[in-house]
Amino acid sequence: MKVLVIGAGKLGAQVISQLKKNPHIKMIVADVRERPAAVEQGIIDKVDLRIHLTPLNIGDIIADVKPDLILLARTVDDWGQGDMPMGTEYVAGMEREISRTSVPVIPVSGRTFGHSC
Repeated sequence: MKVLVIGAGKLGAQVISQLKKNPHIKMIVADVRERPAAVEQGIIDKVDLRIHLTPLNIGDIIADVKPDLILLARTVDDWGQGDMPMGTEYVAGMEREISRTSVPVIPVSGRTFGHSC
């Protein structure tokens, strides 16, 4: 199974750690930052796709990667909208756009892991 993990910050690092437990899962990690938390913590060596995802490019990325599943593991701060009014609405809009693809999408929250991020 090929999983596209969008986000490698604090929340993404937790998701990636869990996925790494299953050797049958191939992970592709996308994050705009070169050294997000998952890299800083040594969970992964590098981000596979260093790109800012937008409604304009998400279709092309999915076509290139061909994932079986997409996990959205990004917080408002990870999307670079934490200091912007309406940042939460921007993130929700981006999540809706990604959810319109033909690939199953699961948004992951900090509560999934027992605390908020």
